[in-house]
Amino acid sequence: MYNILPNKKYTLPWLFTLVSIFTIFSACKKELDAPTPLPFETGMLVASEENLVINTTTPGDEALRLTWDAFPNSMVSYKLVLFTATNSDTVSVASGAISRRFNHGELNNLIVENLEMEIGTTATLSFKLLCFINSKGLDAESNTVTIQVTPAATGAAYSELWVVGGAAPAGWNIDNPNPMKKDPTNPFQFKFNDVFTEGEFKIPTSTGNWGTDFFMPLENHPSLTSTGVQLVPGGNPDYKWYISTPGAYKILLNISAAPFIEIKPFTPFAKLYMVGDATPAGWNIDGPTPLTATPGNPYEFTYTGPMSAGEFKVPTSTGNWNGDFFMPVTNGEGVTSTDAIFVPGGQPDNKWKITEAGNYKIVLNQLKETISITKL
Repeated sequence: MYNILPNKKYTLPWLFTLVSIFTIFSACKKELDAPTPLPFETGMLVASEENLVINTTTPGDEALRLTWDAFPNSMVSYKLVLFTATNSDTVSVASGAISRRFNHGELNNLIVENLEMEIGTTATLSFKLLCFINSKGLDAESNTVTIQVTPAATGAAYSELWVVGGAAPAGWNIDNPNPMKKDPTNPFQFKFNDVFTEGEFKIPTSTGNWGTDFFMPLENHPSLTSTGVQLVPGGNPDYKWYISTPGAYKILLNISAAPFIEIKPFTPFAKLYMVGDATPAGWNIDGPTPLTATPGNPYEFTYTGPMSAGEFKVPTSTGNWNGDFFMPVTNGEGVTSTDAIFVPGGQPDNKWKITEAGNYKIVLNQLKETISITKL
């Protein structure tokens, strides 16, 4: 007879192993009761103020903070609904956040422009949080929080903004990031026109502090054609835009009650001209006075020569009064003018004014949208 236990010193360990395997196998066959899933909830919504008077003399200061006692979870997306008895509006909230901060300027613009609340009149403002896990088809809404608020005259929440990141010329230097330029025609708009390298960037509301508030995209590394933007208190979650193709870009950020951002690659015009009675060619749009490209700088054009007393503007092509122009912010600006705004279609029809005839040097940078007019 064949002996399956040829060596006695292995008998007990072998039997122990066999029993263990059988026990584990038997346990695996038992049907376990599935745990009951917890309900998907937003947590209790709480407002930091009950009575709020908007103070637009300090538009960047915190006015109101809404918090909810949920666990931070990047899978959860949020929307915050603001509503009165007659109007409502929805604002973005960063994924995984557990609070939403409003400064005086932002909240005031929302309630005056979008909710049509009356300036100087105390009224009821309510909030409700909506949350979603789109991958699981789950949604929930919070309790309603109500406060009393007195709106003020609207204005921009920030007078200065910056660009920081590996794509920007100044890099990740939060102590000295690249400043954006407030649009001289709109206090809610900021521009940054420059040459970017490949990399990321975001927009801080102050310098010297990585914990400041940032304007960021709604998700990390969105398409540059996406116009969505949000103000993220404390800069967390840390979303950024990503420039994959180095080159010149023009960025326009709008921080009004309906914020948006435009990020567009810029191809410089190969030729620029001057037209007007101040120029040698006069008002001849078919043969205007040409500007000269600066060698090694495709964005800069110059003119050095005689100018008469009169007006001029800078067309980007010939033969068409309805073409695109570079123009001053307001009509009649003189030699101290520094802004050369790109105006598609040439309307409004603003022009620079030369009051004293003589020789001049004019330098126009079409990327930075700047001009220098110097009498020689």
